[in-house]
Amino acid sequence: MLFRKRAWDLMREEFASVDESASLAEAVRVLRESQKKTPENNVVLVLGKDGNREGALKGAVSIWTVLAALDECVLRDPDLKMVQESDFDKTFARASAACTHTELSRHMEPEVPTLKPTDPLPVVLELFLRKKRGWAVVAENGKVLGVVLVADVYRALSDDMVAAF
Repeated sequence: MLFRKRAWDLMREEFASVDESASLAEAVRVLRESQKKTPENNVVLVLGKDGNREGALKGAVSIWTVLAALDECVLRDPDLKMVQESDFDKTFARASAACTHTELSRHMEPEVPTLKPTDPLPVVLELFLRKKRGWAVVAENGKVLGVVLVADVYRALSDDMVAAF
């Protein structure tokens, strides 16, 4: 069974996405909404225009890029180190608002791990291990078809492993 499964068998056709003109705040909102349906989702695809074609993949924002942005522009804010405990929440909220209303292009990952729909499961697994990401995009002819999450790969592999016991 392992070699019969392809990326299209694992992918989720519903995935979180935002337009390239969105702010980091919008990407965070979309990701949080997506996680209500799919708690293991940790990525929002950034789509935009490529020539005359709408919906072209421009990059991605993952939980890790959101955390890195917060570390860079909020947690390292010198004002936070100098405030009294009673003022900390207000200062943190102000810094967070300023950070998340920045352009998404400053925070997105432009290099996106990509699979073809016909890639077999071992190729999918190898990409996950090599890129050290918890997700990959399935695309064909420049069109995003879906997303595979590490939880999907694990489920497919563990199903076959348990069946072999």
